[in-house]
Amino acid sequence: MVRFLLCICGTMLEWLSMRNIGPNHGLPDMRIEEVLRFALGALRASSSVFYWIDETLEMQSAQVSGACEESFHLYEGGMNSCDPLNVRRLVTSGKRVATLDADHGLAPAAEYARYCSYLRDSRISDVLDFVFWHGDFAFAGLGIIKTTEDPPFCAEALSFAASMQPYIEFNLFSHPRLRHQRLTRQLSAAYGLTRREIEVTKLVRQGCTNHDVADELGIALTTVKTHLMRLFDKLGVENRTSLVSRINQMEGEHLAAA
Repeated sequence: MVRFLLCICGTMLEWLSMRNIGPNHGLPDMRIEEVLRFALGALRASSSVFYWIDETLEMQSAQVSGACEESFHLYEGGMNSCDPLNVRRLVTSGKRVATLDADHGLAPAAEYARYCSYLRDSRISDVLDFVFWHGDFAFAGLGIIKTTEDPPFCAEALSFAASMQPYIEFNLFSHPRLRHQRLTRQLSAAYGLTRREIEVTKLVRQGCTNHDVADELGIALTTVKTHLMRLFDKLGVENRTSLVSRINQMEGEHLAAA
């Protein structure tokens, strides 16, 4: 059964990769939603939370589904500090797959006791967390949450989860959000681009005119032109077309290296 489900997982993620589905102007992120639907069905759970991990090891842009939506504000409001499987503890321990039942020792006993009260009030019986890595960099996580009405995680489900983790990890690494983050880090570290210059570069790549950039960022047209002149100088290019070409080349090099 595990091998069969893993085959389905690989086929699904390959389809998502070929579709290159990603966030687009505030629309639902269909790549993430498909992963959530599959994971919930395969692991027989009714609630989940997907999140990105920032450089400070904090949860960002959490996408919550199911029954835990009602109590998630309490988690974000401070209960996460008591969670044995919070982002910082998972990343510091180097975990790729962890469950609350097996890994509650990551938190001090007093904190875990407090967290258990929150779990009871939220009718949560167990949690399985995936952490997705690229080298030493943890970039995303996925919590599969069992309520008291869900069947418990069985040995076969835990084995499947361990096999499923690298498939999701590999395909998430090509997500547009991560491509943008990697490119931003390179532009800042290698070329000394400021945050504002990177914002201008992003808009130029999207086809925005100087007037569009000025309106979007709330700056003067002359300031946009100054940013562009500095960008041309820092990246060794002569115009907007060659600027876009250079950035696209850098992004392609990142994908090839991945």
